[in-house]
Amino acid sequence: MAQEEERRRVAREIHDGPAQNLANIVLRLEITEKLLELDPKQAKIELQDLKTLVRSNLQDIRRIIFDLRPMALDDLGIIPTLRRYMDNFQSTYKIECEFIVQGREKRLLPAMEVAIFRLIQEAMTNVAKHAHSEKVKIELNFKEDITIARIIDFGQGFDFNAVLENPGEHFGLIGMKERVEMFSGQFSIISPTGVGTTIELSIPYKKEENLE
Repeated sequence: MAQEEERRRVAREIHDGPAQNLANIVLRLEITEKLLELDPKQAKIELQDLKTLVRSNLQDIRRIIFDLRPMALDDLGIIPTLRRYMDNFQSTYKIECEFIVQGREKRLLPAMEVAIFRLIQEAMTNVAKHAHSEKVKIELNFKEDITIARIIDFGQGFDFNAVLENPGEHFGLIGMKERVEMFSGQFSIISPTGVGTTIELSIPYKKEENLE
């Protein structure tokens, strides 16, 4: 269910973003083509605008690719990849990000790194959409046999039990819980109304052959 929801999310994002923008670009190019003879000066202005739109669209596509599978995750690991993601998040949403790493930093198995990145990404997306918080704090704690991640915001909070009964627009939280449980991990949310939300997930280390 979690993977299917992620596919739907990506499909919606591509449809509502790059796909619609490209359709608009094609339409405007057709109009500009006719303008070349009638009003070359205006056609040149239109082409400059289209160049800007194409560059913006390219940035959106690169961001979607990064969100799907950050290349830095394979090359550099979870910590540098999260730092880059938080820089982009802070720039996009104007929400202050504090990142704290505890324990001895180490590379995890690829499937675990992807899972942890996805979970933190989904939690921060929820902060941007629903929390009305000016700051989010992310803690990543490397213990001997388990990795613990906490995502803490200082926004309006919500009733998680109500979400479980009627997921609605918070369906991503259900997907997070399912993803953690796939790795035999633990998932919890503390969210007093008006105080903020703490999402905590813990994923035990596993050998490669046990991850399937």
